[in-house]
Amino acid sequence: MSGWKRLLEQESEHQWLAFLSFTLIIITGSVIIDWSNDLSGVRNGSTLDVDGMVLDTAGDIVLFEDDSGVKINSESTGLDQNSITCISAYGGITYACTGESGEISYIEDGNLLCEDSWCSLSLGENVTVKDLSANVLDSIEGTSQSNPALLMIIQDGTSNALAAKIHNSNKSIEISSVDGEMFLDVMIPTRDGWLVGGAWQAPPNWLGTNPVSPPMFELLISVQWDGVTNPNIDLVYTGNEGRIHGIFSTESGYVATGTSDTLYVNDGVITEYGLGSYSSVGDRNGDIWLFSGRGSSTVAIISEGSVVTEKLPEPLSILPEFVTCDDEGMISIHGVDSSDNPKAITIDSNARQSFTSIRGIIDLCFILVSMIVIGTMVWNISDAIRKGQVF
Repeated sequence: MSGWKRLLEQESEHQWLAFLSFTLIIITGSVIIDWSNDLSGVRNGSTLDVDGMVLDTAGDIVLFEDDSGVKINSESTGLDQNSITCISAYGGITYACTGESGEISYIEDGNLLCEDSWCSLSLGENVTVKDLSANVLDSIEGTSQSNPALLMIIQDGTSNALAAKIHNSNKSIEISSVDGEMFLDVMIPTRDGWLVGGAWQAPPNWLGTNPVSPPMFELLISVQWDGVTNPNIDLVYTGNEGRIHGIFSTESGYVATGTSDTLYVNDGVITEYGLGSYSSVGDRNGDIWLFSGRGSSTVAIISEGSVVTEKLPEPLSILPEFVTCDDEGMISIHGVDSSDNPKAITIDSNARQSFTSIRGIIDLCFILVSMIVIGTMVWNISDAIRKGQVF
């Protein structure tokens, strides 16, 4: 009698050994399958070679804050680094919101052109720029990659307003504002202007709200500019309490992520996902990652219009405040831990669909085993046909 038959023989002492072996195989397979549900490619640290809290990035330039204050990891001749509030790149130009009233600074192709320092761009008005976004618009003759139209978020008392200017124009900026107080955080260029997101604060006693601290509601607006008059502002969306913190372009529209909800915008039609997040980022595969607060155990990913939830290997140990994705698809999440110390976590956005991940290995093994089983069946059938057997 063969060894396998003896192991399976009734009333054999080997039956318990076989049963134990099969049990161990089932348990091991269950553990591996459970491991495969965790998101792959997660590790501590950042791909950005800076120490401190990252505030903004533009190409290879990083704006960050450490114990000595705010600074950038680039040649900063002529800039008061501690007053910088943003950096933004478009084409070959990198802009810096210097915090100086009535001006911003820029460099071209990373070169210090103005007496070996950052060049100063006068705005013609005593305003302070918080953030900016450049764009080339068909509605404005003469705009180009080297001479774009600039939309700027400026301080307007305790809230924000919007201003526009052509890069090389000597004209003063054109300023627009809306009723109520806007607190704007993010902009993205579109085909005919910009989408801008943030929050709108209700006036005191508005619909019974707290008169001392009126709530803020998610706000998304569309901005067009003809290069001559004030920028035209159209309301796209106001939502629940919270604020829009990210806007991303997709193949057919835009996704706006907020602390209360996430929106899909396509030709003026708004679709609500019902997902809130603290921070978000778009990867190089066209997917959008939404991160919740400290202690969250999952991350939501919007891929081709559908929402996928991935389980993190361990709960998020930081409150995510800034997220960026490099050219290789490495996502760096920057925030503070429970002791308010800066910390970063990196996720390889390509790993979750890679055959080198645990899930990928299991998928590969399933494919190989299936091919072997099917191949064996096909071989047995062909062998039976060849021998003239009935099956």
